[in-house]
Amino acid sequence: MSMLQGTKRRCALLGACLCLALLFGSCGRRTDGASSSANGEEAGSIPPTASSENTGNVTADPMERLTGTFCIDGDETAASVVINPDGSFTAYYASGTPEQSGTVRYEANDAGFHVYVFYTDEGKPYMGFVDSGEPRISEFETGNGGYRYVRVR
Repeated sequence: MSMLQGTKRRCALLGACLCLALLFGSCGRRTDGASSSANGEEAGSIPPTASSENTGNVTADPMERLTGTFCIDGDETAASVVINPDGSFTAYYASGTPEQSGTVRYEANDAGFHVYVFYTDEGKPYMGFVDSGEPRISEFETGNGGYRYVRVR
């Protein structure tokens, strides 16, 4: 198994763990495939300039590494999410209609892994994934068999 495959496999497993943690915090699966939650409790936040010690030697600002446009499976006709440098995001349906907006936070989960958690404007967890440690995040998978988002811009 290549190092990249091993990293992807660990990220998928950790992403599933993150989703399960959110699931037990009242996170459900909506019929449109997005995650939603009634639990707006904030996990232990990490300052946006923190580095990721356990997922790679990353020194860049976590939001800077994530800023961009991501589409499901890299398909620009599919649902997408746009992440801005200030950490705000807007998720869009494939039709281009906005689905959700909010803020992305870089946090540490209970296992000590750094994660990106997307919170709605109401402060409820929407989706999240474990930091891969890439200098610039090129793709991420939402937990529990969710979706694979690939950077397109």
